[in-house]
Amino acid sequence: MLFQYEAELDAFLEFLIWRFSIWVDKPTPGIALMNLRYRNERASESRQKVRTGLEGPGLTVAQKLWYCIATVGGQYIWARLQSFSAFRRWGDTEQRSLAQRIWILLQRIEGIYRAASFGNLLIFLCTGRYRNLIERALRARLVYGSPNMNRAVSFEYMNRQLVWNEFSEMLLLLLPLLNSSSVRNLFRPFSKDKSSSSAEDDTLCPICRATPTIPFVAIPCQHRYCYYCLRTRCAAAPSYRCSRCSEPVSAMQRHGGAPSE
Repeated sequence: MLFQYEAELDAFLEFLIWRFSIWVDKPTPGIALMNLRYRNERASESRQKVRTGLEGPGLTVAQKLWYCIATVGGQYIWARLQSFSAFRRWGDTEQRSLAQRIWILLQRIEGIYRAASFGNLLIFLCTGRYRNLIERALRARLVYGSPNMNRAVSFEYMNRQLVWNEFSEMLLLLLPLLNSSSVRNLFRPFSKDKSSSSAEDDTLCPICRATPTIPFVAIPCQHRYCYYCLRTRCAAAPSYRCSRCSEPVSAMQRHGGAPSE
């Protein structure tokens, strides 16, 4: 039911915003946060007494009514016309010629409106006078409401939250790419306890620099390796030499057991 009357609900909410803001010479909530208000540009240009850019009367009754008709009524009529034409499938080739002509006319009107809106946007970026076509047609310009105004919203918490989110995402991206054994080897020369580090080197696998989960002793050097590390190295290079003593390793033995290969 809400989807069926979505256009009417949007129009009603837009009407409420217009009724309690622009109609009573008050800015909308978003415009109020930016310290802006609407000014009748026709009256300001006729008086030619603008000094600081804040002078000038507000919108007239006719401008307010036309603003409501264009924003609330225009958007509602266009949304209903689009949904009705899509439901009736006016764009299909099997429809009558009149329906196809109306569909093509609607598409052309939409294209012209978008092109005009884009041109108005370029002009607004250069002059900063009118944001959209409705304000340009009504000569309703946004100006500052007061020369001095403190910031109503504090962005300190939001800035900290954004920095923390970016930092956590960077850590989540980099941590899986880091190898713990490589990091330990990188900081090992800066360690103060040299004796303990040398003792740990004898118990670690020379290839992956980790404690062997399935320890095997290489023959004849009697150094402990991980089974899979040594097996893959021997399979890749039959003349593999020990990483510690540079002796050729051709067989390996389980730690404390008989030779397996």
